[in-house]
Amino acid sequence: MFERLETLQDVLPHISYENGISVSDRGDFTVVNYQFTTDGTFANRIARECRGLKFDPDGWLIARPFHKFFNLGEKRPPEAEAWDSPHTVMDKLDGSMVHPCPVAGELRLMTRGGLSPQAMAAEQVASAGVLSLCCDMVAAGMTPVFEFTSPDHRIVLAYDRPDLTLLAVRDITTGDYLPQAELVALGTKYDVPIVQIFDGVADLKAFMAQARGLDGREGYVVAFASGERVKLKADAYVLRHKALSALSHEKNVLAMVTQQTVDDVLPLLAPDVAARLSAYADSVMRGLAAREAEIEAFVTSHAGLARKAFAQTVQAELDRRFHAVAFRRRDGTPVRAGLIEVLQRAAQSDTRVETLRDLIGTTWASDGLLGGSI
Repeated sequence: MFERLETLQDVLPHISYENGISVSDRGDFTVVNYQFTTDGTFANRIARECRGLKFDPDGWLIARPFHKFFNLGEKRPPEAEAWDSPHTVMDKLDGSMVHPCPVAGELRLMTRGGLSPQAMAAEQVASAGVLSLCCDMVAAGMTPVFEFTSPDHRIVLAYDRPDLTLLAVRDITTGDYLPQAELVALGTKYDVPIVQIFDGVADLKAFMAQARGLDGREGYVVAFASGERVKLKADAYVLRHKALSALSHEKNVLAMVTQQTVDDVLPLLAPDVAARLSAYADSVMRGLAAREAEIEAFVTSHAGLARKAFAQTVQAELDRRFHAVAFRRRDGTPVRAGLIEVLQRAAQSDTRVETLRDLIGTTWASDGLLGGSI
């Protein structure tokens, strides 16, 4: 099922940065990881392995986390999967994939991009059992894969405490995954929590409907005996994730304000993020109201001027960004409508947003909104 890999040279002929896969030399180790996706990014089986492969300075493979797998129905019809073969349905946790990697004589936890903030946070909470399991598996030529969930590294769903949950164990060279029974045995032996398991799929349509209707959970991963996997996310989770992704750029947030869709998004967000969005929207509307009053007073006070004199006065006395708003107000368009159009044009790029920072009255802080695996 999977390609045998031992060195960096086994991988390089099959990948390119043009297709989104980077090779990053970090000194003590090298990471091969996809940075963006195109139609050709995962065109071959070795490219599908490039989801955080780690190599030592001599080019030997030292960590092999999950291969790239896709959404159910993304690559082929859902019914084309091997449902009649043994398979395991697992809870899909909403955190960061973490795995151990030997670096410069010590074992470090990494996400697919390397020594990320999430990985270092996971190291701080890793139990003795997790560390022992990591040491023993790495010594045996295996890469255990965990999901790190934490209230301090929230993505969409909230977790009460930081945890490392064992998802899989993979042979570094062959890429084979340990059977579920062996995973359970490891969890018991090392006192490490393993991912929750559910009944297999008997009725595909019912399973898909049930998965998409989940609330408060991300969805499921189905692992087949071949090692292939597919994922299926709940509709509510996907919607919330899209909302958070949009909030990563201020231009999108400003567009929500100008299009009056903030109220539609708020119920999808965690309370702290919803409060942040509401505060931003309030600041924008206060700034808009203040500038609206100024322009309205300006137009009213010069209403008696002839059009040419009015134009000369606008040019001399009014902020050039709002000249068109004043002219349109003189012709009957409400000031607020004109200002909304100015904001909507600014919402086409984050750079344009900066040109109206004084009107907006605040800066959107996107930090901490999406803390996924990097």
